[in-house]
Amino acid sequence: MTSFIYNPALIRQKQLEVEFLSFFHGNGFDIIDLPVVETFDWPAMTEDDLRLMPQRESWVQNGTVHALRHDWTNAIVRYLHKYKIDAERAVYSGPVFHSGSETRQLGMEVFSESTARQQEGLSLMIGFMDEQMNDRPRTAVISHYALLPMILGEEKVADPAIQRALSQRSTSALRQLLGDHPLLDLISDQPEAQVHKLRSAFPEIRKVLGELSGWEETLREAGIEAVYPDITALPSQSYYDGVFIRLYGSGRTTPIASGGQYTARSKAFGMGIFY
Repeated sequence: MTSFIYNPALIRQKQLEVEFLSFFHGNGFDIIDLPVVETFDWPAMTEDDLRLMPQRESWVQNGTVHALRHDWTNAIVRYLHKYKIDAERAVYSGPVFHSGSETRQLGMEVFSESTARQQEGLSLMIGFMDEQMNDRPRTAVISHYALLPMILGEEKVADPAIQRALSQRSTSALRQLLGDHPLLDLISDQPEAQVHKLRSAFPEIRKVLGELSGWEETLREAGIEAVYPDITALPSQSYYDGVFIRLYGSGRTTPIASGGQYTARSKAFGMGIFY
């Protein structure tokens, strides 16, 4: 006979999901759901699909590739390439699987080109985390994926060796690859000083820096105590093409939530909490 044990942590997990969905639904978001098993057509796979496939839990059945959902925003972007979601703002919850492990994800998407609408979604997300979650966000790292192509040029940003050196924050490797490029002096400075130097060294990126300032103001108004720029960030997926934000709890070295602006049919902003 099977014995069931009362598990307070599991009850709290389910309660958190209901509270999250109810909170955003009460603020005008539509609740959506997508299958946890995704289907892929080999000839139609994008570079993003192929790059992520080694991290996915996947199998082949009758010549068709199936995989467990790796990330909600990724699943939504793939869905939007085929269908239309009749919602300007959406909220979701459910499991994601990568590299042999399962985590839960709570998230929201704003399908609007309006930066104000996107920032409103971010403020609601931070507000929910402050009120309902034990691990409250205290620090944000903010980047813009248009910065590096404007600083280095598209060709250099696409170079795998430069991408590797950037991801490893290896100044010695970057100096070998870029010589005396101004980027080397910038990344050796404190984050707070980098934006000021960027503004004078690269006048053409002032519009992008202005966008970052607007998002930084939103984060501070939402109660984030420290906001740091990351000028060397590279997008994890090609559809991310604007501001990207990582939120950290007190003493945490891995983000408790992340997300950013992307394009799928139209401009959008999404952010997910991993718990």
